[in-house]
Amino acid sequence: MTTFDRQEVEEEFQRYVARGKANDWNAWADQFTEDARYIEHEMGVFSGREAIREWIVPTMEAVSGMSFPTEWSVIDGGRVIFYCWNVFDPLPGMTGEYKFAVVVILEYAGNGQWDLEEDIYNAKEAEAVLGRFLEDAVAAGHEPPAPPT
Repeated sequence: MTTFDRQEVEEEFQRYVARGKANDWNAWADQFTEDARYIEHEMGVFSGREAIREWIVPTMEAVSGMSFPTEWSVIDGGRVIFYCWNVFDPLPGMTGEYKFAVVVILEYAGNGQWDLEEDIYNAKEAEAVLGRFLEDAVAAGHEPPAPPT
């Protein structure tokens, strides 16, 4: 495993987090190497930056209004492991809490890019949270989202 300066890895991790907060998923995909692997245990394995982009952009557009607060992170060489929440931010008229936990493993490749991401979470919990969010949104008078195209 290649060794990287801890400060560099930390700064790139903070950029990774900021890109997620910005909800600019094209820019988010740009942070991966051309041959990166993204392992999403429910959705599949995506090989290469463009495959990641082709998946993440429409996926995240379908759930706009999410946030991803980080509870903790650990850096070991070029590896970052962090625990975050995937939060569906309540719409006006909703009072519930809609979140599920995710552990993410990132491998830094240098030059501001990552060559691996793996997301680990309980898919049944994620599905239940999304279902509750959608039901509560409709009950609060919001239109159900259009199915992805």
